[in-house]
Amino acid sequence: MSSVSKVACISILGLTLGAGAAQASSTHIIVNNSIVSSDETYQSHGITMVPLNAVQSLPGVSITWNNSTKTVTIDRNGEKTLLKVGQKSATLGSKNITLPVVTTLKNGRIMVPLRFIADSSNAYVSWNPKSQTAYVAKANNEIKNKYTSDKLNVSRGAAIKLPKVSNLKEYTPKGYENLNTDYYFPEGKSNSFFIQEMDVISYYKISNDCSVLIWTARFDSTKRESSGLSFLPYKLVEQDGQKPTIQGRITHFNFMTAVGEISYNLIDNTGKEINPGQKTVDPTNFFFDIPDEQK
Repeated sequence: MSSVSKVACISILGLTLGAGAAQASSTHIIVNNSIVSSDETYQSHGITMVPLNAVQSLPGVSITWNNSTKTVTIDRNGEKTLLKVGQKSATLGSKNITLPVVTTLKNGRIMVPLRFIADSSNAYVSWNPKSQTAYVAKANNEIKNKYTSDKLNVSRGAAIKLPKVSNLKEYTPKGYENLNTDYYFPEGKSNSFFIQEMDVISYYKISNDCSVLIWTARFDSTKRESSGLSFLPYKLVEQDGQKPTIQGRITHFNFMTAVGEISYNLIDNTGKEINPGQKTVDPTNFFFDIPDEQK
């Protein structure tokens, strides 16, 4: 996403939250797949304020605090940003920027506008109006390098760890919690995948070093019906996004948390399972090469 798009996302965020001097925030903030506690966020004049330490959790960013001058220095791979508590201005590299509201100290935390997180960390930021969620995403170099590996199992392991972003509805899995998670990849690929948890399945594609949610659905496993996906022969009861069309076979991994094992197989266009097997989970990477998978 370009810097203009980042600003547009945050501007939309500011406009949709309404006005008010300072009030509890109903916005959800997710930074690199981790939820920022709602107790740590609030709205000031329609702007979502978040704790500055949310920046520190992003790769390539370090923060130092000068208590005597009440100044924060943010170092992003050598490019420094200076921010002073109580002011609406900041220095981003050699550029002066104006913040929409002043930074403040609240309960021992330095609170800054969400837009500043994007400006100071060069992160991908997107806003989901359907779930009232702002995503801040920036993958570290280790995950990015693994994703580009020529080893398929390594690339797949990195793909599911990339920061996830979404502008779709959020479906909460229902039913008996068996702690199993299913992963489906088009044969020989790692740039898209499905994750199934109980009665919810989600399809992601990799873009801008993020896993972008393209389609998500809830299904009824008691009613067999063609869903258009060979590995999911159940009735879809609700869905959002663009359901993909998958040609060729699917590689399937079923991670069984309770027993620490993972089962696997290939699935052809008719739904037939090929070469099923089971292995003990490698905690460093769930995935491995499946016999007869074409790469």
